[in-house]
Amino acid sequence: SELLRMFFYNQNGERSKIMELMLIVVQEQDEKALSSAFIRNKIQATKIHAEGLVSNRKLGVFLVCTDRRDDVLKMVEANCRERTIETETSEYNGRIFVDVQRKIVIGGATVFLMGEAQLKKIKGAQGGTNE
Repeated sequence: SELLRMFFYNQNGERSKIMELMLIVVQEQDEKALSSAFIRNKIQATKIHAEGLVSNRKLGVFLVCTDRRDDVLKMVEANCRERTIETETSEYNGRIFVDVQRKIVIGGATVFLMGEAQLKKIKGAQGGTNE
């Protein structure tokens, strides 16, 4: 499938660089190490905080637009790992709901590589006076 390829255009309107948009979801425990790896390797990213619906754990969501997809995937692999946790859930046993302890696997990373688009930067209107 075709990835989301973003093209940056120079002042003459010529295409200069192909960028790919990646959405990377990681567990809170891996978020700091991955952020540090991105900073060390000069990968620009936007981080959003979220919460998992199954585990109710905090998540870090990184939006990365880069021409270094393979490097980013290696950083994710090196800094994110799976964990097994116990969580309590309610199940219906045929007569009543009972609380049950379940082990679930969380972590690692979920990486979304997206379709095709063009990036447009909007600087906003200049206005107002400074007094």
